Amino acid sequence: MTFNEIDLLLLNLLNLKPKDIDSLSSCNTDSGKEIHVRLSKPKIRVCPVCGCIRGTSKGFYKKNLMISNEAFHNMKVVLDIPRLRCPDCGKSFSDNHYMSPEGYSVSYEVIQRIMNLLRNPEITFTRCADLTGVSETTVTRVFDRNCHVQRGRFPEAVCIDEVYTKVNDFKINSTTYSKYSCVFYDFYQHTLIDVAPARTKDYLISYFSSIEVSERQGVKFVVIDMYRTYRDLVKTYFKRAVICVDSFHVIKHLNDSLSKLRIRIMKCYDPDSKEYYLLKSWNNLLFDRNRDYNNKGKYNKKMGCVMNYGQLRQAILDIDPQLDKAWHLKELYTEFNATCDYEHAEERIHEILQEFFKADIPEYRQFAAMVLEWKPYIVNSFMTYKGRRLNNSVAESLNVKFGVLLYNTRGMRNSERRRKRILYAINKTGFTIK
Repeated sequence: MTFNEIDLLLLNLLNLKPKDIDSLSSCNTDSGKEIHVRLSKPKIRVCPVCGCIRGTSKGFYKKNLMISNEAFHNMKVVLDIPRLRCPDCGKSFSDNHYMSPEGYSVSYEVIQRIMNLLRNPEITFTRCADLTGVSETTVTRVFDRNCHVQRGRFPEAVCIDEVYTKVNDFKINSTTYSKYSCVFYDFYQHTLIDVAPARTKDYLISYFSSIEVSERQGVKFVVIDMYRTYRDLVKTYFKRAVICVDSFHVIKHLNDSLSKLRIRIMKCYDPDSKEYYLLKSWNNLLFDRNRDYNNKGKYNKKMGCVMNYGQLRQAILDIDPQLDKAWHLKELYTEFNATCDYEHAEERIHEILQEFFKADIPEYRQFAAMVLEWKPYIVNSFMTYKGRRLNNSVAESLNVKFGVLLYNTRGMRNSERRRKRILYAINKTGFTIK
């Protein structure tokens, strides 16, 4: 029989050759268009059980396959596959010509497309099912069977962070489910090492204990946030590693403290006042260091004059002397964090802490006490590894992908499936069709 270009495309998607086909036709049914393919009977009939070569014909059996190519969108392929019987052992067998894995009603081409789509963090299982014309259950089965991600080896520089997962099937104890997953990054390679379903001390003890001692001894730096459990466990299981507190978390804590002071002062004014307006509507000027504060001014109706960003910020600072002092302290620490080196960090942070304690601003007391407790590890964060300062920027750079993935997996209670999807979509490895 002769084949046109569409027929040859179909055969290619089914991993078939023209010689494998007896007939090919199409018809319209109530459920849509169907393509009927009858496979030719094999010339060599070897029984896979006993090796007998005298297999006899036992007719055909039908198998429905889905393919996702646009040329055959929403079409069902009905295959007539020869069935054979072994006269020696009595077993029935057939040759499916490797059109699909055993037990699947989708072709290898559909599986390939599903796995490629799921590399995109924005694609949910539901959306993938819509794009490939299969059910969400099939997408889930394909992913579980063909995604083979493994925990990465812990490198010399490791970043530890956590993410809020909301729903999780992992129980901390008999009644409480974990809402936070612990995430491990490779600082230098910017890749994900692993995602643990919980960040509790008991679980992490078990997790770290499962890692070979030689691998743990190879870790030289560990970057963490100010979570005491991480600090204690790193000291225990990564004895040769230097602990560094991520500078981003310190700055965030400082900004949050300044924001609390701003809100406290704002609540002292009438909502219709200029002071309330400035503290409410222009509070971002207290934190944004990248803005041009010498820009051309614009007329501000509430203030009744032309003002640029620098003038608006100064008007905010003039509202309360404590706010002005707090802002300058925030700038002092932020500048130190951005420009200091490891050699001078310990001396400089001591001087800055004295300024914070001397100011005695209520909202800064907790921040100053926190810096004092974690000072050695904050100083360590000014060290460099392969020319880069140690921090959790790798985590922040992947936050957008993480945010999308966590949003898209918010209804996924299965912690192992969520872990595999996150590792697969971020590292884009671990896909083998079986």
